[in-house]
Amino acid sequence: MTELERQIEAAYDFRGHVTITLKDGAKVEGFIFNRQFKNPKLKRDNFIEVVMKGSGDKKEFDIAGLESVALTGEDCAEGNSYANYLKKKAAQAQKS
Repeated sequence: MTELERQIEAAYDFRGHVTITLKDGAKVEGFIFNRQFKNPKLKRDNFIEVVMKGSGDKKEFDIAGLESVALTGEDCAEGNSYANYLKKKAAQAQKS
């Protein structure tokens, strides 16, 4: 696995916005909701799909055109695990 593929996997697992730097120097921000590396079952591979920050538009980028992917936004689900949910429910039950 290449460094860029590791960055993409980390961004895919991240629950916040990332900054994608393209090889032409442009930067875009969004949420990676799909990535596809080599897959013999698909006609097309090596791309990511992103929900663009601000507009909500979905856009696809070829991995070959990417320079890097950085985790730059807040993890929107941090602290929202099921275990934390159960703790909050237990605390509310004790107050009642």
